[in-house]
Amino acid sequence: MTVFYSWLVSGLVLCALEFVVPGFVIIFFGAGAVLTAFVALVFPAMPPALQTGLFLLFSIASLVVFRRQAVGRGARKDADAAVDYDDDFTGRQAVVTEAIAPGAPGAVEFNGVKWNAEAETATAVGTRVRIVSRDGLTLKVMRNAER
Repeated sequence: MTVFYSWLVSGLVLCALEFVVPGFVIIFFGAGAVLTAFVALVFPAMPPALQTGLFLLFSIASLVVFRRQAVGRGARKDADAAVDYDDDFTGRQAVVTEAIAPGAPGAVEFNGVKWNAEAETATAVGTRVRIVSRDGLTLKVMRNAER
């Protein structure tokens, strides 16, 4: 019975850690430990090596079977949020703080934050620019007179 509780507590702790640690992987090892606990409850004399093997088998099987489905649902929500986040930048004004040249990125200040910036034409420090798009941490900008 002690082996059952060891696996069960380990599994529940791993499942709880999923809420603290990013990556969405630990929960599958928690599920593997919980499943191993129930097998150990039914077969209490099972050798520790076999328990460990079952834990790994259950963990990897749950990871392979369920992770893609679970991450796919979350990824769609995150992608939608990213589009909305980009819309907060597009069309807004910024000021060049480091000169920008084609092929040589500079920097702009937007909402009091310094951002890396790229432009198709040379743009001097102090020029007001319009944000065309965002690529990660780099803003694509255009001088206001350009259309």
